[in-house]
Formats: sequence, C-alpha cells, structure tokens
Amino acid sequence: MEADPRDIAVCADCGWPVEAPLQEASRHAVAEGTVVYTRCACGRVRVWLEAPGEGGARLVVGASSVMYAPKVECHAGP
Repeated sequence: MEADPRDIAVCADCGWPVEAPLQEASRHAVAEGTVVYTRCACGRVRVWLEAPGEGGARLVVGASSVMYAPKVECHAGP
C-alpha cells in the first residue's frame, strides 16, 4: 500500500518528522555530494546523502524506522 501524498515520513519510535531532525550532528563532503548525520528527538541517528544538483536529500541509513502519518497527527517539529 502506498503512502497518501498528504502524509509525511515520521519516526516510527516517537512520531517526529524525519525531514525536520532535532539536531544535525555532522556533515562531510564525499564524491557523491554531502553525507549528513542527524539525530531524531528520540535519539535515533539517521544518515542522509545530499547529492549536488538534485531536488532533495536521500535517507540512506535509518529508513527502516520510518513510517508515514497524516500531517495533523505528527509532532510539529522544531
């Protein structure tokens, strides 16, 4: 079953919006772009790859702990 386009990705543990992490821990330049380490409100770490010239970051580590929820049911974020 596909997620409703009005839904957003949230942490399966605490419901915090995945694309609005509580803290950015670090970022490092690599050949494919920039690797960004973030921390959720519950402490879970996720790793993103921000490729140059593309429309957004791609979650590469931590995706198995993501679910989709209606915007009104998730935390407002920072």
